Amino acid sequence: MTKSKYPVVGIILIFLLFVLGLLMLVRTRAVREESDTLASPVPTYFVFPSMAVSAPPKTTPTPTPTPDTPPRIDIESWQYVLASATSPIGDYAPPQLAAIENGQQFDSRAAVSLQNFIAGARAAGLNVCLSSAYRDYYTQQYLYNRKVGQLGGDKAAAARIVLPPGTSEHQLGLCADITDQYYEVKNEALENTALFQWMQEHCAEYGFIVRYPKDKQDITGVMFEPWHFRYVGEEAAQYMVDHNLCLEEFLALYK
Repeated sequence: MTKSKYPVVGIILIFLLFVLGLLMLVRTRAVREESDTLASPVPTYFVFPSMAVSAPPKTTPTPTPTPDTPPRIDIESWQYVLASATSPIGDYAPPQLAAIENGQQFDSRAAVSLQNFIAGARAAGLNVCLSSAYRDYYTQQYLYNRKVGQLGGDKAAAARIVLPPGTSEHQLGLCADITDQYYEVKNEALENTALFQWMQEHCAEYGFIVRYPKDKQDITGVMFEPWHFRYVGEEAAQYMVDHNLCLEEFLALYK
């Protein structure tokens, strides 16, 4: 009896279908895994502070420096009055004077500042002699005429040492001649005294300046006087000291 070939063919077809299905299943799983991998977010990792890499700090550009602004003051106020050969004050006299010491007087509005200035020097262990402060018009006239006579009538030379009446700061009652002892004749050597060096360093703290500095004689028209201190107030004095300005240069800033 001859066997039918169909059962064999059927078995082969079933096997092929099984293999084909298996291949399709494997392919589907591979595609799904690939898709999942692409869709997965980038994993994040915890970074310990010690392992963190910080970005370089941002640098702030250095601003271009600008000139210091002069203090905002009323330049017409009494403590800034200029008395000089080019700015005469006539027979001016302070509205009120206060006694300081040694028979000397000072404008009452600045008298306490002068007293504190002198007290500060003495507290530093220095000897202080207040030899001259306020001088009226006629006293200044006498001193000037005497100096002219001593210099053989040379008024220009005399004016560099003793200012003519109406041009001297002593007439304002805002300046004082301060030395470590009484001197019949004062000269530039007084800059070497411990008193002058202390007063030059601390004068602005009390509102004073060295009125006629060594390097400003061409501007002030007066010889270097390391004993002549002028009151201008603390704010103005500190600015002038910080910027190496004489009073004429300071006042010019406001014109």
